Amino acid sequence: MSRRRQRNLSIDFTPLIDVLFMLVIFLVLTASFGTGRIVVNLPQGDAIRQERAALTVTVRRDGALLWGETPVEREELVALARDAAARKEDILVAGDREAPYGTVAEVLDLLRQSGVESAALAMQGGGER
Repeated sequence: MSRRRQRNLSIDFTPLIDVLFMLVIFLVLTASFGTGRIVVNLPQGDAIRQERAALTVTVRRDGALLWGETPVEREELVALARDAAARKEDILVAGDREAPYGTVAEVLDLLRQSGVESAALAMQGGGER
């Protein structure tokens, strides 16, 4: 009688699992990048690119103020602006197109009174006039 040899065939799933874990990590990381953005409808205009990074003060449509991504009151803005002025940092004011003009002007005035020497308005470049 002839004896047949049985082969033990086994499939190694380790590379497949590694690839799947990398894919899950990639999807989680790319999904989390889009959630932290602040949407501000900036006015159109010819803008000059800044060479170094500036701190951002955002004036939202409802008049609320943000320092970076953190909501602040006007008193807090003054204290933060004084610290930035002491470090001679530039500040960029990103006022929403529909924000009250008075609020944006008030923020610029608060920055000036706090000793900030370099404050600019953020705009979308390539605007039509």
